[in-house]
Amino acid sequence: ASLVPAAATMHSAMATCAPAMACTSVARPTRARASKPGRSAGVPGSIDVPTRRRPHTSTRGNALVARAAPKFLIDKLESSTQTHKELTFRLADPDVASDAKEFQKLSKALGELTNVVEQYKRFKECELGIFEAKQMVRDAAGDLEMEEMAREEASTLLAEMDALEEKMTLALLPTDPLDAKNIMLEIRAGTGGDEAGIWAGDLWKMYQRHANNQGWQATIVSQNPADAGGDKEI
Repeated sequence: ASLVPAAATMHSAMATCAPAMACTSVARPTRARASKPGRSAGVPGSIDVPTRRRPHTSTRGNALVARAAPKFLIDKLESSTQTHKELTFRLADPDVASDAKEFQKLSKALGELTNVVEQYKRFKECELGIFEAKQMVRDAAGDLEMEEMAREEASTLLAEMDALEEKMTLALLPTDPLDAKNIMLEIRAGTGGDEAGIWAGDLWKMYQRHANNQGWQATIVSQNPADAGGDKEI
């Protein structure tokens, strides 16, 4: 007995982040020298050593600065956006439209990129919104109500940017070739008499409902119902 749902895509979530670099002053034993570029003025023999620190958005004082996403992620998103534009252009080509196999291949590739490209577009809109909130604070001229409104808007946009960054990182992870394959599922009642058969039947209903919710096609190849309800095997 088997269950044959259509292709499903599952991704393992592992988001990475490339933090930005900040500087802190660390002293090393050496003789006193005049301050030079790259050294901390007034601290003989000290040098500026970069340390890792995650950038963030500050809403204290008059600062409203959106933290930057990792460069590797932005580069990948820009590349995906460009590829999305090229695929859209190619699909509009009459020669491609007349080739069913090539058209299907390009359409699939375009569909895989569409969601992440739209998320990146929204991510950039959030960045622009935070910049505009910063301008609003500058133009408030002491209007506390306007400043507070701008800061609340910036906080909301920042939270959305964080969520989008995580989603985009996961969406760009490499896919497993088996994600696009069908599966065969067999359920058998174990030891337990009537209750085992009822449980097997409930388990099948759970998988069937999940397949329907995902838009997959589920087909029963063979089924052996149990006397008290449920299934001996399916």
